[in-house]
Amino acid sequence: MNPTQYSHPLTPPLSPGRSPWANNGTAPTGNASEVMKHCINKLSALECSASHKGNRLFLHRLIKDLHATDLKLPGFPSVAKAVDLMMKKDRADAFKFSKLLEEDPALEHAVCYQANSVLYSRPTSSIRGAIARISQDNMWRLITRVSIEASVWHVPHMESWVDAQRSHAVVVAEVAAHLIGERRCTAYLSGLLHGIGRLSIYRAAVRHRRNPAPESDFVIQMCNQLYSAIGMLIAKAWGLEDTVIIAIGFHNGPSSAPQIGKKDAWVVHLANIIAHTVAAEAEGLDTDGREIIAQMKGVRFDREEAFDIAHDALSECDAYQAAQVAQAESA
Repeated sequence: MNPTQYSHPLTPPLSPGRSPWANNGTAPTGNASEVMKHCINKLSALECSASHKGNRLFLHRLIKDLHATDLKLPGFPSVAKAVDLMMKKDRADAFKFSKLLEEDPALEHAVCYQANSVLYSRPTSSIRGAIARISQDNMWRLITRVSIEASVWHVPHMESWVDAQRSHAVVVAEVAAHLIGERRCTAYLSGLLHGIGRLSIYRAAVRHRRNPAPESDFVIQMCNQLYSAIGMLIAKAWGLEDTVIIAIGFHNGPSSAPQIGKKDAWVVHLANIIAHTVAAEAEGLDTDGREIIAQMKGVRFDREEAFDIAHDALSECDAYQAAQVAQAESA
């Protein structure tokens, strides 16, 4: 992001603190209508008691957004649905992948970027050649990730925060899939989307137009309390699998997750702590992440390997974002 560009005053801190996962809320147990009722009741009570006009109007907008059938968000990307169905039915080939990439230039750029990385001795000259270099599971990851980033993750004048959220999501997804031990899995998608509820909250926050803006600290408080429950509603509206819905809703409290999604909720919980920790370490900041994971009872995995995966994923995200900026500036 160009530092001279306008940045919205409600943009939250990019360094959220020593243990940013510690005080975040989890979704209530129950079906989607019960989760919706919980969110609406909480927001309505706060709206009635709010003395700050900007806070009250922000809550009113968020309530209206949650009542909308689509929650005032773009639908889950059709190309991500298509590649998932194609993989599940074992119908993937280079031709079908190339047809999917035609739907969005960002997808083609991402595939070419990965296919021309330092892993290969020479660049490829065609999109078919790029597809041939990348495994089908990695094509599934790329198309799923980039289509979500390109079509869903947008908040006006919060580009730096959105970039940080998207990078964090990718690191969580990579670590979660590593902990599961699979390249293509629901844990990866759950990691990508675990923070998607923040998007709805900040979209409602910035739409104050000429009315008073909400207080930044109040928006952060609402986000931390409700983003997992709202994320659960978004995943349900998108028709995603129950394991993904539950992992999004309960990644801050995996012990209380319904059994069907408990495993994914736990790996996203662990991956979230690891991702926050490596982001802080990359900036030279202190964090409690390594000690907290080391003290968890019953958790068995190679911690150093998981942290290495996270550091590598973060570096790759930074490099990819820098390449996107360079391409935009040269266009």
